[in-house]
Amino acid sequence: MSARVSVAIATYNRASMVRESVQAALTQELFATEICVADDASSDHTWSALTALAQNPRVRIFRQEKNTGGVENWNFAIRQTTGDYIAWCSDDDRYLPGHLDASIAFLEAHPQIGMVHSGFIDAVETPAGVETIPRPLRFAATAVLDRGSLLRYLTRYYDWPFHPSTIVMRRSVWNAVGPFDAAYALADTDWFVRAVERFPVAMLARHGVLNRRHPGNWSNRLGSARMQREIFEIVEAAITRLLPRRPVSRVLWRAIWRANVRSHLLLTLRARLSTFHAEAACAVWRQLLEGTGLRLPGPFLRWGDTLICRWCARHVSAFEDARQSVSPL
Repeated sequence: MSARVSVAIATYNRASMVRESVQAALTQELFATEICVADDASSDHTWSALTALAQNPRVRIFRQEKNTGGVENWNFAIRQTTGDYIAWCSDDDRYLPGHLDASIAFLEAHPQIGMVHSGFIDAVETPAGVETIPRPLRFAATAVLDRGSLLRYLTRYYDWPFHPSTIVMRRSVWNAVGPFDAAYALADTDWFVRAVERFPVAMLARHGVLNRRHPGNWSNRLGSARMQREIFEIVEAAITRLLPRRPVSRVLWRAIWRANVRSHLLLTLRARLSTFHAEAACAVWRQLLEGTGLRLPGPFLRWGDTLICRWCARHVSAFEDARQSVSPL
């Protein structure tokens, strides 16, 4: 294999997890040319852990002088890569055996495809231990996603359109699409949507990554209401870009998309009410009324907040902190 493959990992305060991520990348059947790890000015012993890993000449480590907050460090990590192909991996995930080999082999055999992504297996970490749960593969065989099928795909797989740690792309894709947009906390989702608008993307019918679900997950820190608000904005923008001269189709897709978001928010609201977290439930309620194109009077919003708080006050929360739930969205 003559292609040069770079793995990019951005990390912050996850010494033990990032060590496992790097080690999993190093043991891939297809050797990565380099593994570039960018430390976002960690305050724990992450840098010393990376220094030890860098004894392997394929591991290149970089350190930010000041903490960037996340997204800028993602871009920084990818800027350090030099390979013909770029593979992303979050610092708390691990490649499964054969991930890089299968991804690069597909791209080499299909020059019209700009990027691949895969299924994943959840490793749910709780005080009782770790439970491994394979996510059902979305397609029985490799499926190709492009700008013509993007809106249908995003509507169908609203809650998790892709897993960033499974992405392997040609460098030309990154150069054309540009960096992650730091205006979004879910900058990887925005980037993925913009990439599919320009390049065909294949989803391989295999599990590529072990996805760790733990209380410190990025998604838990964001909170489900904020995640859904950003996904709503990202897809609304995509509808405008994809259908600039088709007003009827644009209106129809907006109606379908908004109805889909509202149904998911109602399910999320039900889940938050079942765990009796008033703050989280109220956030979802406000997003439902204010962030999906609805125009309802203010008293209706306040009435809902009051009912939610009263309901939750009569019960004991299922978790001490809503973030202890590690379920996505």
